[in-house]
Amino acid sequence: MVSPVSAPKKTFAERWTYLRPYLWEHRVPIFWGWIFVVVSTALDQVSPWMVKVILDSLQSGSAMPKIMQCLAVIVAVTLVSAILLFYQRLWVIQASRQMEYSLRKDLFAGLMVQPKAFFDRQTVGDLMSRSTNDLDRIRDMIGPVVLHLARMGCLLIFTAVCIFLLHPKLLLTGLLPSLVMPIAANIFLKKMYAHFGGIQKNLSALNAYVQDTLSGMQVVKGFGRSQPFEEKFRGASEELRKSSLRVALFNASIWPAIGVLGVIGVAFSAWYGGRMVIQNQITLGTLSAAILYLLRLQFPLIGLGWVASMVQRANVSIDRLIHLKDSFLAPVHRASPPPSSTSTTPEFESLSVRSLGFSYDGKTPVLDGISFSLERGGSLGIVGPTGCGKTTLLHLLCGLYPPPPHSLNLNGRERADVSDEDWRQHFSYAPQDGFLFSTTIRENILFGGDEKPPMTVEQVADWAGLSRDLPQFPNGYESMLGEKGINLSGGQRQRVGLSRALLSPAPVLCLDDTLSALDAETEEVVLENLRRLFRQRCLIIAAHRYSAVMHCDRILYLDRGRIVEQGTHEELLRLNGAYAAVWEKQRLSESLETV
Repeated sequence: MVSPVSAPKKTFAERWTYLRPYLWEHRVPIFWGWIFVVVSTALDQVSPWMVKVILDSLQSGSAMPKIMQCLAVIVAVTLVSAILLFYQRLWVIQASRQMEYSLRKDLFAGLMVQPKAFFDRQTVGDLMSRSTNDLDRIRDMIGPVVLHLARMGCLLIFTAVCIFLLHPKLLLTGLLPSLVMPIAANIFLKKMYAHFGGIQKNLSALNAYVQDTLSGMQVVKGFGRSQPFEEKFRGASEELRKSSLRVALFNASIWPAIGVLGVIGVAFSAWYGGRMVIQNQITLGTLSAAILYLLRLQFPLIGLGWVASMVQRANVSIDRLIHLKDSFLAPVHRASPPPSSTSTTPEFESLSVRSLGFSYDGKTPVLDGISFSLERGGSLGIVGPTGCGKTTLLHLLCGLYPPPPHSLNLNGRERADVSDEDWRQHFSYAPQDGFLFSTTIRENILFGGDEKPPMTVEQVADWAGLSRDLPQFPNGYESMLGEKGINLSGGQRQRVGLSRALLSPAPVLCLDDTLSALDAETEEVVLENLRRLFRQRCLIIAAHRYSAVMHCDRILYLDRGRIVEQGTHEELLRLNGAYAAVWEKQRLSESLETV
């Protein structure tokens, strides 16, 4: 299992560049949400001022109607502020959810266009963590966190103005302790980022481990390795627990510290303002209003610790998503609905391979100097010892890996001149152990076809020899499959994969040892069906059992990535080389099995 790599810390400009298109896309609800924040926060300042007027009126012996007017104003502005509070949350939270949807849609669209080489160095658990947990953190920052920051900013400004209008000295004494917050926050935020980065890394590692373990549970149970896997899981969980506990302890120290600073400000203002009341410099109503304004700041200030925590969580998540996007091997564009068009079968005339070489790491060659051509209606067999490059060659032909320049030519066009999507439409690929989804057999087969497949599920299943096993399925083709088709035999899984490939309208069918789990009789039936079906299409078969390729128009024998023998089955037997030697061994083995 590949360990998730920590994402390098990004600058504010890089994060802004990443989020800016999505913020602009949802600017309207965000704008109106902020307008409601400003208006509702401004209205909230009316009530303490009315309290001042009421207390001053009582102290001066004013008439009761004036007091009732002030109470009516308090009730009215409270109701209006509550309505605006509802709508500001509605607009901003709605925008954050829409942004999360857009981010997740574009991320998934980006993953869909990546070549196989990208997924070879990624873990499923890490990609799942970035596609879910990290996007949740960003959504929380765009929604509740930004809303709280906007409201707190407006509250600080309006409160400072109101207290200043009451008396400038009360403003200085009330907010003086809060001036140390920016210095402390800068220290806290740097440590927070490191802690949250550790949490996300440990969470990705744990997700990847759980996903791999559950997917391979049959192997784990078969080898009796449950105990070591449990111990390793406990170790990964313990690392996540420790990193989460460090963050929890860190957060626990921030909230009280901010609360203490706020209380000190209120207490200092009450003491200093009380002296001013005694000296008749201000009225009791003025002091009461100032204290009410300062008390209204307490909850937002205490929530500042939560805001700082959520912002740093989101920063880590943004950095991880930017790092993932930077690691993409194929260019990514904003996702858009696919154009509506009628599906047509791609045209195929010829495939030419010239001096094809390939290396996964750029050092050790897997293929070297592979050359051949294939015309419409032709068939090609590829054989050789394990590790000779058969699967790699099929992956290159199907467009799963980028080939060297000028090595592949389709219908007279170079590989570089054909888009990945158009190239792959010409090939249908059935691997030896194809992936099956946890849905019905019918849905798994339909995965390989377009909106209007040329054949029905029943037809392709019959061609692939799957229909003879139909009585074993309780609900026929509507039978549900377990994880990766675990409730099917190896041969049945291969035939479902072959049925899926046959349903595709692609003119070239590539079989990567797809018939290896079939018995000789079933294999011969399936091969005969394929030869009849692909008279006007092309068939490429890579196999270990040479009986699967003996009827091909041309056979390539690979060894260490090079073609050492090629020709028809009869020509290779007359050559009396490596192919003929393996053929005789397989014939002898089959003869002994029938005895």
